[in-house]
Amino acid sequence: MKSVSRSILDAYNLALRLAGGRLKTAEGETAAGLQEHRVMIPAGSRSDTNPLEIRVNGPENATFDFDWPAAELYRLRDVWLTGDQGQVFLKDGSLFTPWVQPYDLQKLKISRPLKLGATRIKGPVFHLTGRNHDNRGHFMLQHLPRLMAARDYLRSLPDYRLLVAPGHSRWQARYITWAGLDPSKIIEGTRGTMQVDDLIFVPNLYGKPGLCPPQFYAELSDCAASYPVKDGPGRPLFVTRRDAPDKQLLNEERIVEILRSKIGPVDVIRLGEHSLPDQIGMFRAAPLVMGPIGQGLCNVLFCQNTLLAMLVPGTTTQQVYSSAHGTQLARMCGNQAISFISGENVASRGNWHFPEERFITLLDRLLEQPEAARLKRDTP
Repeated sequence: MKSVSRSILDAYNLALRLAGGRLKTAEGETAAGLQEHRVMIPAGSRSDTNPLEIRVNGPENATFDFDWPAAELYRLRDVWLTGDQGQVFLKDGSLFTPWVQPYDLQKLKISRPLKLGATRIKGPVFHLTGRNHDNRGHFMLQHLPRLMAARDYLRSLPDYRLLVAPGHSRWQARYITWAGLDPSKIIEGTRGTMQVDDLIFVPNLYGKPGLCPPQFYAELSDCAASYPVKDGPGRPLFVTRRDAPDKQLLNEERIVEILRSKIGPVDVIRLGEHSLPDQIGMFRAAPLVMGPIGQGLCNVLFCQNTLLAMLVPGTTTQQVYSSAHGTQLARMCGNQAISFISGENVASRGNWHFPEERFITLLDRLLEQPEAARLKRDTP
């Protein structure tokens, strides 16, 4: 259900559209109220060839290339933010286009500010909301890197606050703590209009594959080292999607049974049953993390020196979903990783099966590799 403030804002914007009001935009360098602009890291690119992928699956899709934009920090005076995504408008009424990237402005629903009755927030305030802010995977992989880009800058200030979307501060505080910042700095925005005196803003840092500069993932992985790993070396983990609304692996129980027959005990986990610190400890201790592609495998960001095997629907020439958020993310953080591709096409976001014979073949190939040496049974 919409909040009252959001309903009023939507009604105001509908009236503006009916009246033919024109949306003004401004680029970063020409922004009204611009106090400071810094390039935190330059644009770059990465090309990575995965030798484990080649040995098990062949050369197709074994090389991954992606680019990322420069990480830029803007400090703006007298801005207006709208909705739970915090759309950024300047004091002259222009939409601040760095907020839009990497999306097409024409495909976005833009809500211009209703200044009457706006909530005033005194700065300096770091903008930590945006598209997909409510999804833990997107928050980890796309919003936390923005925070990491600004982390040292924020720590140099005598005081600052972290603006998150309304209704999400409780769980996002745990991730902000993991990233090494003070969760007591968090404030929640509104679904209406906010006036911010002093805004610190880092635009989205990802391009087509949805990944940000590797150094921020490596830094986040290093942050996980401060969390204890319980009971020494852990057991292999299988991350279930049986409680997910879509993309369930329908023969998951059988796949786990086969896996256990090959390597011994495996813990099947539902992430919602474990606190974030416990998740970090379990993933860091696990020699193997396996599961169907989905949000849960983003937790490989906690790992170092772990083997990720991600189960993916599709074929080598036509994958249904990109595996970058699993295999490539794992490799950026110092892990080994491979995709087990089902060889069968399925509908986007549909539930699916992994053919058992194909799984056995791929698993046997993987267990022959030196990267899987820790998984071999001591006894037949």
